[in-house]
Amino acid sequence: MAISRNRRLASLVRDSAGTVSADRLTTVIDNTIEPETLNFATDVRGAGQNAHWLWSWNPTTLPYGRAPISLSNEGEIPLYKAGTYQLDNFAAYNTNGNSTQTHSIKLKWIEEPGDANLVDWVTYDSSNTVAFEGVTSTPQKTQRLTWQVPTTITLPTLNTSTQTYNIGAETGAYTFSGIASGSNPTLGPLYRGNTYNFVLDSTTSGHPFYLTTDSNGEWSQGTYGGEYTSGVTNSRGAGSSGTDATVTFVVPSNAPDTLNYQCGNHQAMNGTLTIKDLEVDSSGDGEIFMFFQHSQEQHKTQVRIKESPKIVPQMCLTWNGTKGKYVPQDLRNYMDLTPSFVTRVREEIGDRSVDSAATLNLIDSDYVSARVSGVDSGSVSAIVDSDYVSARVGSTEQHTTLTQNGTLYVLNGSARWYAPRAVTIQSMTAYVQTAPLGSSLSLRVNKNGSSIQTPTITTGNTSGSLTGLSDTMNAGDYLTVDITAIGSSTAGANLNLVIVYK
Repeated sequence: MAISRNRRLASLVRDSAGTVSADRLTTVIDNTIEPETLNFATDVRGAGQNAHWLWSWNPTTLPYGRAPISLSNEGEIPLYKAGTYQLDNFAAYNTNGNSTQTHSIKLKWIEEPGDANLVDWVTYDSSNTVAFEGVTSTPQKTQRLTWQVPTTITLPTLNTSTQTYNIGAETGAYTFSGIASGSNPTLGPLYRGNTYNFVLDSTTSGHPFYLTTDSNGEWSQGTYGGEYTSGVTNSRGAGSSGTDATVTFVVPSNAPDTLNYQCGNHQAMNGTLTIKDLEVDSSGDGEIFMFFQHSQEQHKTQVRIKESPKIVPQMCLTWNGTKGKYVPQDLRNYMDLTPSFVTRVREEIGDRSVDSAATLNLIDSDYVSARVSGVDSGSVSAIVDSDYVSARVGSTEQHTTLTQNGTLYVLNGSARWYAPRAVTIQSMTAYVQTAPLGSSLSLRVNKNGSSIQTPTITTGNTSGSLTGLSDTMNAGDYLTVDITAIGSSTAGANLNLVIVYK
């Protein structure tokens, strides 16, 4: 049957002259990668309004290049066109770790709090109580988001919105609450066309609030240098006893990218506003950026919508009877879809499992004694523990490789490599398939959470090395790798960090 099928397929890919035709390969090969299906989770473990979202997921199929993460502060979340996603937010109804308040989450087209400009693919559900590996083993109520990314994305016409900042005053600072928090925080982005109300409570009496193009270097009490009034109502407003004052800013289309808020009487009471056009962000190669957003403006994680991936190394073609074609597959999928293969692997491992007890019994057996005179478990242990073997093992260079597939982004890595014994690191070499452009790619290698080395790949290059190292590790110590810079105009891609040790 297989021979007959193969002969038929061979005839399909050859032209009349008997030559294999590339155009005809599509009749027997479907190189489409199946869309990603990912269930993942987020939680908040820090105190305050602006604590980080912490993300957890397990790997999906090979082309999507996801390493497993658990409660990791990610700079960016990649999602793929046609993919199906389910997100459980454990912070919506629970305070875990050091968290002091609950945190809901929304998927939005732009970086802003509130319910304007939500991504309309998403369904929100609050009826689920689940556990998630690495987050909690005890089921907790979650806010569940489910969606499928369209194959073709039509950007929406964004809606303007009205946002409110609540402001008080203390010595040397304006204090914010609501959609921003803290003392003299940086605000934004504010979007051109939106309306922003700065509500100043009674503690701001004597602290007139205004917007300015002056970055504070030319400030002089009571002069309001660089005051910006376009679109501003009630500039220099301040609260009074029992009464709030509101300064309103309708951001004009020609507003500068940066403004400052300032107290007219106290130089230290100031902060920065960033201003952007009301539009969806995108990369130079057409990738779209969205945001997982809490009700505070700084509490967010960027989302990058990527094209469906192509066939990558370490994939093979397998026959799909439903499609009647060969399709790409990785070993993980093959094992999931081929129970007989998994069963056979287990049988082989089971028949040949060896532990220390079995090894000693074998060494002490009559058969081994008859074959090799004078060898028993005691003599073998003495050899293994000898200074000679220790010296030979200690002088042998070995290596491990840590990888991050796909286009790189800034992140704090959570995958760990554990030292198998006491070792000394000799060198580190970082390789990428796509060179960073515009600026260097920078890594931070951490031992047990503390930085020990910072390998870099300079702009336009595909590798960078650190040699002559002498960082020591004990058995059980672990390394993690953070990506701290990726290149400014073109991000590096497909990272391998080779660590050589003795």
